[in-house]
Amino acid sequence: MNRDDMWKTLFAELIREKLGLFRSISFHIVNSSVDADDAVQRALLKAWERRTQFRNRPDALAGWVSRIVVTESYDLLRRRAREARTREAFSRLQADGPDNTAEPMLDELDRAIAELPELYRETVHVAVLSGIPGAEAARLLGCSTNTLYQRIHKAKALLLEAMRRLQDE
Repeated sequence: MNRDDMWKTLFAELIREKLGLFRSISFHIVNSSVDADDAVQRALLKAWERRTQFRNRPDALAGWVSRIVVTESYDLLRRRAREARTREAFSRLQADGPDNTAEPMLDELDRAIAELPELYRETVHVAVLSGIPGAEAARLLGCSTNTLYQRIHKAKALLLEAMRRLQDE
């Protein structure tokens, strides 16, 4: 069996066994089954396109894809939020003229999370924002629960520092 056939078989088994888990993870983030399906589809496509970057054991593939699902779900939420803010600003602009209010703090937090190193960004997405229990989040991230909580602590410190820096700009 050549390498490409091996990947096809591995991905087919992964989808058959873990699709429900991926949809559940995404649904907990986006709170919509349609959006969850979109996020999972994008994540699976991205995982397939990046399969050569996966260097772990085959049994760790589900955790790797789960992190991609979480990222894609939050990306979808951010896109939806940006679209809603754009529509709202456009409506206000049409009704009242230009609006010079400062960027909301949520946008700054979103920017700060996006600027975190990948390890901490994934930790925040999977362990904090997704609502997945700690032990399950640790398993998905491929670490112990103790390591997970250390990463969360470090991520919080980095976010606090980034938020202060962004507010000073």
